[in-house]
Amino acid sequence: MTGSLLYCILGKKRQETTTLQIQKDEIRLDRNFPFAIFRYEAPRAEGEPENYHWHEFMEVTCILSGKGRYYVNGHTYQVEAGDMIIFNNIDVHGWTAAEQMELLVMTFATELISDGTQTLEYDYLLPFLERGSNFQNKIDRTEEYTPVMTRIMEETFAEYQEQSVGFRLMIKANVLRLLTILMRHYQKGELQKESLSVRKKQMKRLEKAFTYIKENYDKKVTLEEAATLAYMSPNYFSAYFKKVTGKNLREYVVEQRVKKAAELLQNSSLSLQEVEQECGFTNTSNFYRLFKKHMGISPGEMRKKV
Repeated sequence: MTGSLLYCILGKKRQETTTLQIQKDEIRLDRNFPFAIFRYEAPRAEGEPENYHWHEFMEVTCILSGKGRYYVNGHTYQVEAGDMIIFNNIDVHGWTAAEQMELLVMTFATELISDGTQTLEYDYLLPFLERGSNFQNKIDRTEEYTPVMTRIMEETFAEYQEQSVGFRLMIKANVLRLLTILMRHYQKGELQKESLSVRKKQMKRLEKAFTYIKENYDKKVTLEEAATLAYMSPNYFSAYFKKVTGKNLREYVVEQRVKKAAELLQNSSLSLQEVEQECGFTNTSNFYRLFKKHMGISPGEMRKKV
């Protein structure tokens, strides 16, 4: 996996008419050595990201220059040069750069560290798998260990680039050093009872709900229907959906409808009334109000621009 390939997925060009999308990142690491590290530049962008994703590998990102915002599971982190961000393999996240950021990104699968049978090896992954009450995805540049972790990542990047004899052993040793420091950083606070396996199953369940909403945005999508697809009670689904997306179900459905309306206004000859009906809006004033809220302009103004 190359840095440019991952950039295409994580740093897609922003478009004015896109709204929140959550999807699984389908990139796969090398089975024999599930690890990759690379640098890339994140271009400056305004507002919140419209694309959020999650993936089946761990990620540690070091901000080398610039500043921006990371959005993770409903939380917003302001970051700048020297800060670090970590994600586990089910954290839903996205980002925008207030000014161009240069990032050093390290990704690896749990199999690089542990096969799940050795307690000692599993301990290295605790900061990713079992979140304590003091957990934050962001590690501030002022923390005692941050400069050390940055140096380890830079040394690891050099090994990955040069690939001298024994580079895989050296990389794994560096990753273990980094994880040990993380474990010390997060050792305070009681561990949450929610296990990784439970959270991963919940994310899989939500994935079915996301697909259903995408295919039925023009119809009435009820909380009960979405919760049934996720095999959750309506109350639990509502709370978990908000935790993952930062929005309730109704807000998410409206965003899908507005997105489709914007696409039709730009790429079809349908009238405004036809677009309204096609996208599941049943009230014209409501359609105009919600469209302008999300797009910043009215449907008529967007059509005139086209």
